[in-house]
Amino acid sequence: MHILYVTPYMNLGGTERCIINLIFQSLKSGCKVFLISPTGDSLERVPPGVKVYKLKNWMASRPLTAVSELKKALLDAGKKIDIIHVHAAAEMAYLAKKYLPEKPVIFTCHGYDNALPSYSNYWLAAKFLKKIDVCVVLNPLDKDYFIRAGIKRENLFFIPNGVDERFFSSPNTKDTCSKVVGIVGRLVRQKNIKWAIKTQAKFKFASKFLIVGEGPLRKKLENYVKMLELDDQIQFLGYQEKVENIYPLFSYLLVCSRNEAFALIVLEALASGTAVFIPGWLPGLVRLWGSSPGVFVFEDGKDLKEKIEMRRGKDDVEKIQDFARNFSWKRIFKKYEKLYNQLLKRDDL
Repeated sequence: MHILYVTPYMNLGGTERCIINLIFQSLKSGCKVFLISPTGDSLERVPPGVKVYKLKNWMASRPLTAVSELKKALLDAGKKIDIIHVHAAAEMAYLAKKYLPEKPVIFTCHGYDNALPSYSNYWLAAKFLKKIDVCVVLNPLDKDYFIRAGIKRENLFFIPNGVDERFFSSPNTKDTCSKVVGIVGRLVRQKNIKWAIKTQAKFKFASKFLIVGEGPLRKKLENYVKMLELDDQIQFLGYQEKVENIYPLFSYLLVCSRNEAFALIVLEALASGTAVFIPGWLPGLVRLWGSSPGVFVFEDGKDLKEKIEMRRGKDDVEKIQDFARNFSWKRIFKKYEKLYNQLLKRDDL
């Protein structure tokens, strides 16, 4: 099988880690892999043997140039591939089907990070996805959104992200009496880190609060910490290449984003045996993870502090990791591989 993966960005986020893992699993299964992608740090992680078409102009400010460049890459790759798997950008999926109508096209939705209301994003995406063969969602709520937006139920599949095996072998350095809370992610508005800092100032939910990641808001957040005189409580660790060695330092992982489709960090933390707190204002995550071992839902800062004080999940490391093994990339890729084969055989999905 010859697979073409297409993405609108290739930096260092969860979407990119998903694509890289799919590429590795595809190669292990004997597939030939192609990739269309803008430049980005994660391109360095693409293994040898993958034919990469680099997009130099994929940007909203130059739409005609961007579409022309993508068309050229699609038409060249189209001579060699069997199936197209587009990530994150519905417009890319639309263009892939437009220029290569004979090829099966899968689109995986990784959620949306903008100021629009949640449903509006799915309604807009659905306009581009009406002719796509299959849409994959990372949580059941997104599936509901797409059905309401007009995508046929039979063309929608729920396949969660997977977790890399290295997270299970991380050394466990947790002190069960500590309250070390961590956030992992890009330092951008969507991650809502300022809320977490403000909440730490008010409720002191953590004895130590570690913030892992880089991004455009780092300087502003560091200044905010200094203004609140929290330097002794909050530490910025920057980008960590081996983040699997960081999760075991946490008593808890905190997710407090404004919106998330899957939050791969939840699965990575669970694989490391680290319990996770997610907010009630993210219904997709609550529905996906809310009843999982080691995952606890909080409503506000006061509730978060109270549940941390109760030491929720601190003694359930083995149970938490056993649950996370259901999401190993080997298992998740088998779901995609089955979908690929069904599309190529044109079987009923």
